[in-house]
Amino acid sequence: MVKCMSIGNCNKYFIYIFLSIFFHILNDTLYGFNYNDSFVDVKFIDTETQDYFSWHDLIHKIFSFIGTIIIAYFFNKYESLASQRETININNNNDNDNESENKDKKTLKMTLIHNEIDDTLYADKYSFTVCFIVIFLWIVGEQLIDIFSLALKDLDFWMFELIIITIFSIKMFKVEIYNHQIFAMWLCIVPCILKTATIILSFFQKFNIKKSNLTILYIDNKLYIPIGIIIYLLLITSRAYVNCKIKWFMDLKYVSPSLLLFYYGITGAIISTLICILTTFVKCDDINSPVDIYDYICKIPYNNETQNNFNYSERYFDSFIFYFNTFRGKTNKGFQSIEVLYEIIIIFLGMLTFFFYKFFSLLVIQNLTPVYLIFSNPIYYFIQKTIMIVYTFIKEDDFFQDDPILYVIYKFCLDLSGDLFSIIGFLMYLEIIELKFGNYDYNLKVNIIKRGIIDSFGKNKSIINEEEEKESENESGNESEEDITLDGEA
Repeated sequence: MVKCMSIGNCNKYFIYIFLSIFFHILNDTLYGFNYNDSFVDVKFIDTETQDYFSWHDLIHKIFSFIGTIIIAYFFNKYESLASQRETININNNNDNDNESENKDKKTLKMTLIHNEIDDTLYADKYSFTVCFIVIFLWIVGEQLIDIFSLALKDLDFWMFELIIITIFSIKMFKVEIYNHQIFAMWLCIVPCILKTATIILSFFQKFNIKKSNLTILYIDNKLYIPIGIIIYLLLITSRAYVNCKIKWFMDLKYVSPSLLLFYYGITGAIISTLICILTTFVKCDDINSPVDIYDYICKIPYNNETQNNFNYSERYFDSFIFYFNTFRGKTNKGFQSIEVLYEIIIIFLGMLTFFFYKFFSLLVIQNLTPVYLIFSNPIYYFIQKTIMIVYTFIKEDDFFQDDPILYVIYKFCLDLSGDLFSIIGFLMYLEIIELKFGNYDYNLKVNIIKRGIIDSFGKNKSIINEEEEKESENESGNESEEDITLDGEA
């Protein structure tokens, strides 16, 4: 029986994908994650006060951006020093051989390009402006996607990003799309159907009041479904453009990942701080007002005795005042030293995990393609869901918490199946799984290289045959001349 599929070659840079996912999950674990409150919260430090702190997502982002600035600065300095040492070694190892000297000059030129990237980026006003716009879209898009996941869950058709980023790659990098990649994109229909099924199940979902007093937003107003899907498609289109443009900057403008993260940290810290200052003093709405989108994205202040001096009738997106007031816990007699220590640990680890998550993500884009970064999304979601199952089983001796929300188990299984189908589709697109039927393997990289070698060998063989014929003709001509000369002498 002829094999229909085979496993392609693994790239050494795949390690960056798994490192990016690893640090992403570690970062999520610091603040806790769950799935419709149906599992035990996966959280690094699980105290009541830390639950309150985890709602201050924007403030934690500010600390993470500041940490990114600091770590990226030292990474960039290290790269500059390493580049300078390479230049010195090249100059010290010069010899008198012209070929070796030309090679050293070429290497030195490439080194100087990387050393002077700061000056060239600043000198090129257009590139610097575009870089700033890309980083701005990068930060704002991430924040809006986080807000979207709170208010309009289940409407995140992220699998369409493969098609969107393919279109950008064709436009920016002039890549060709082959049959096996088109087949993989068609396979995205399956997770889309499963995602649609989770939306339908939401309308039959009954919520456990003990865990949540809010239904899903689009259940009460079905108009949110088309609006939410359109908004999300715009957000992932922006993200796909940003990832492709980052690839363009790193490949054509020689901008290093550490330098990009340095600018990213500065811009992110400024934007997040300004937003948090605004939301500290501008409320979302009143707590007793009718249920609307603010009930899903504005969690501050929470119902806590530490906030006796504040008005409980108001709700905020985030607030510096309530953040520092949270350290008092339930005693309201001053800061709790242990909670201060816990929060410092969370902030420090959050800085490290956030930076390395972003750093390895950029290395995926730089050494592979932006498509590989999109490929990491279903793997991340699949691993995250698996961790929730295992962690809940260890804590509760069951796969779900007691009395889960009705139909949530079915929705969870549909989501998990969608992740698996997406992973399979991406593996086909990236030629990690090679299709051996329907001519889908004709334009695989391996087969393209083989045909190139065969064509090259055939061409070289014809050239060799022509040279051999010429040599044989010359030899026969020389022999005939020698014969004539010998006859003349005779």
